[in-house]
Amino acid sequence: MTADSKRKPQGYDRLKQHQGKGYSGMKVGRSHKWYYDQGEWRERKITPDEWEISYQTTKRRAARAPEESGAPIGTEYNWLIVSHQRVDKLDANSYTTCMEGRKFKVAHKRASSAAWNVSERAQRKKVIEYLEQVIEELKAADAAEPLPFSVGEHEHVYGLNLRTKAELLDMAKEYGLSGTSKMKREELLEAVKEQIAQQGNNRSSNGRDSDNGSAEPDRRQPDGDATKLEAKSKDELYRLASERDIDGRSSMNKTQLVHALAARRQRPSSGSRA
Repeated sequence: MTADSKRKPQGYDRLKQHQGKGYSGMKVGRSHKWYYDQGEWRERKITPDEWEISYQTTKRRAARAPEESGAPIGTEYNWLIVSHQRVDKLDANSYTTCMEGRKFKVAHKRASSAAWNVSERAQRKKVIEYLEQVIEELKAADAAEPLPFSVGEHEHVYGLNLRTKAELLDMAKEYGLSGTSKMKREELLEAVKEQIAQQGNNRSSNGRDSDNGSAEPDRRQPDGDATKLEAKSKDELYRLASERDIDGRSSMNKTQLVHALAARRQRPSSGSRA
């Protein structure tokens, strides 16, 4: 009898139901947080707009896995990742980068097996189905809302849907939202999204007013959060500046980034939510 066969069916292995279909593994709705070791990204330009890429690294849990949880050591997975990557050039040799998207399970191989659970032909069929699903979702997306895999017209915070409740509460505080302490996570997420969208609309309106020569100068001063910002690295500050779409960030030094971010956090109270 192998070690795998002796394992009791823990929460990970227990059969579950989703939309009428059985599955095992992590429960739908749960989330993970991982840290990736310094990896190796390689790329080769194929056409003016297309690159072939390869990436290898080790990922590690942000928190230790509970005993007897998760897949057995030796389990393998084949994932299809559909995402977009945004990069901002810092200097001649450095970029900050954010990546966001979806991943789909194509196949798995149990630690006790020498074969994948489905054939290569079946894997190919699954990949096609997933890509067709993404295409249909893009076609059905409301053009008035932020579109997946796009940047530009809408305010965007990367990884927002994956933030924990504690992280969302911190963001709500930054945006000047009140009455959020008793909100459920999903309610809090929607409130933060609403505020981000409102700030983006206000910025667009201010930009139009500036074009007409009627905008008032920004008299906001850095607030008390500057001390917390100063403790961050320049790369972390630049990532935050990118998320908040702060103009001129690429030419700012660390001190300038701190002041720009602190000033952005000093929000007007008109967008606050009771």
